[in-house]
Amino acid sequence: MTAYRSRLRHKATRTLVRVALCATVGITGTVLCAPTVWSAPTDTYAVTATIPVNGLAEGIAISPDGSRAYVTHGDDGAPGQLSVIDTATKTVLNTLAVGNFPVGVAVSLNGQTVYAGSNGDDTVSVIDTTTFAVTSTIPVGDGPLGVTVTPDGTKVLVASQFDGHLTIIDTATNTVSNTLALGGTTMFLAVSPDSRTAYATDSSGNAIDVVDIATGTVAARIPASGSPLGIDITDNGRTLYVTGMDGFSAGSVSVIDTTTRAVTAIIPVAAAAGGIDVAPDGHTAYIAHSTPTNAVTVIDTATRTVTATVPITENGQLIAVTPNSADAYVTSQYDTVSVVSTTSTPTDPPTTTPPTPPGTGSLGIFGS
Repeated sequence: MTAYRSRLRHKATRTLVRVALCATVGITGTVLCAPTVWSAPTDTYAVTATIPVNGLAEGIAISPDGSRAYVTHGDDGAPGQLSVIDTATKTVLNTLAVGNFPVGVAVSLNGQTVYAGSNGDDTVSVIDTTTFAVTSTIPVGDGPLGVTVTPDGTKVLVASQFDGHLTIIDTATNTVSNTLALGGTTMFLAVSPDSRTAYATDSSGNAIDVVDIATGTVAARIPASGSPLGIDITDNGRTLYVTGMDGFSAGSVSVIDTTTRAVTAIIPVAAAAGGIDVAPDGHTAYIAHSTPTNAVTVIDTATRTVTATVPITENGQLIAVTPNSADAYVTSQYDTVSVVSTTSTPTDPPTTTPPTPPGTGSLGIFGS
């Protein structure tokens, strides 16, 4: 079956930083940011480590204490794997067999459990991080991608791309408590800080489904730009950042106010935008790009402009930022995890409307 991994591999390309100007248009007041010039980055970002893994690297998640990164990987047709990386030494500590073609991965809030969704065999593996063993395997929808743990720790949510299902798992029993048929092509997820609302990208429907978790109903559907894929939510739950792929010709990030459920800005980025994660300090958002861009884009959330583009190993997939906001771990289908680090001093988040509050990171989305 075709999954998120199905992308052409090309030689890596280097891109410059795009500086954008924004204007408010139309009666809705949507802010459109049009690229105007190219310039060198003003902040300092660089790949500080490249960590090899066995087979296509896909999902990534960071432990709450920042000491470990968990990556899903594996070659086509081979058993999938989950590896744990020591973030201090940037080395792989252990590798465990999981289901076929694992993608989404999430870590519990106490760091004791990892949940890995296997796109190829429609399951979620539950892993004890102390023993590093699979303790349960849970059947879910067709082609799971996004996996996330709710902030209250009581549920795991899984988005399945082929049947458009959202599966809700009870973490106390490791059983499915509800399955919602959202329809479309459900890709990745974000959950509000109060654990009441889930947001799921529908790439074929160009929309975000807003789900009431308790009632298991779709409360709203938000139009989004260009085949929405990756999604993240800020710490106070007021703002969503959503990547749009638009094929391999262009990319975008839609900024969405969760109160009004309206797009307040569209930030143009390079082609093949995939996973996105807002750094916990709220100053920057990091985007993983596949071919032909093969880079990580850095967005300043205060100015809503691209401030840096960092070339990485080809076919970048998903991304997760460490709790101290210093490093972004990005997976590549060329069998690596790249670590993009910053030594820059961030600007303050905006204090005027529309607000861009501090971010949580992916909450396990793409890991995201």
